[in-house]
Amino acid sequence: MISVRRYNIGDRDQVEKICLENAGCANAPEELKTYTLLTRCWYYIEQERENCFVAVDDDGKVVGYVLSSENYNNFERTYTEKYIPKAAAISAKCYVDAKFDMLKHAMYRRYYPAHLYIDVSLDHQNVGVGALLLQALKAHLKRKFVQGVLAVAEAGNDDLVRFFEANGFQTILETRYGKTMVFEFDE
Repeated sequence: MISVRRYNIGDRDQVEKICLENAGCANAPEELKTYTLLTRCWYYIEQERENCFVAVDDDGKVVGYVLSSENYNNFERTYTEKYIPKAAAISAKCYVDAKFDMLKHAMYRRYYPAHLYIDVSLDHQNVGVGALLLQALKAHLKRKFVQGVLAVAEAGNDDLVRFFEANGFQTILETRYGKTMVFEFDE
């Protein structure tokens, strides 16, 4: 049976493993692994642990996670100060990519201040783990009076788009880079 709980520091290695697995770079060069974790994981588990949840199996093994920032303005300030320089230290391309990745959420900060990343281990996908994680995050953000949460599905990731749609997200922008999708909380 799968259960969902708040992320804790002891989950870090398992969360990083799932992140790299889903990004397709578990066996990639260290620079790519570092960049992937830097842009998809580290800010959230280091700066906003209270907005992160993990799904665990009966043995306590992490099989999925949802990481979130509840306020884009705070995210942008800290990410620019602490994480963009780390991307720049890898390469100029990583700096530009990290900056672009951060800005994907910027134009919607007023109405959808929160954003998320979600991943489920490959052997636990399509069995409801992601939906459980989203339910936990939605309830958490709603209690914090967040208006809505934003997610970006990269171009070609049709499975993720279908997943978000099945969980109440609406597409608000589609570009050649992917879809920006939102979930609005009822008043």
